[in-house]
Amino acid sequence: MNGQMNNYNSYMQKNYSPIDVNTLPYFVDMKAMRDYAKEKGVSISSLTDSEKKKFIKANPASKKASNL
Repeated sequence: MNGQMNNYNSYMQKNYSPIDVNTLPYFVDMKAMRDYAKEKGVSISSLTDSEKKKFIKANPASKKASNL
C-alpha cells in the first residue's frame, strides 16, 4: 500500500490550472446533437462520424482552429 500512497501524494502535489475556453479550437453543440439523435431514435454514440461532424463549430477566438 506504500506505493499507492506515494502515487497519491505525488498526484496531489501537482498544480493544475483550468482550461481557458478561448484556447479550444472547436466546440461541439451537444444539445443539437442530442436532439438530432433523439429525432432519429438512436443514441449519440451510434451516430456516424460524418453526422457528428455536423455539430462541430470552429471557435473564432482560437488561433488553432483550422479546416475540419
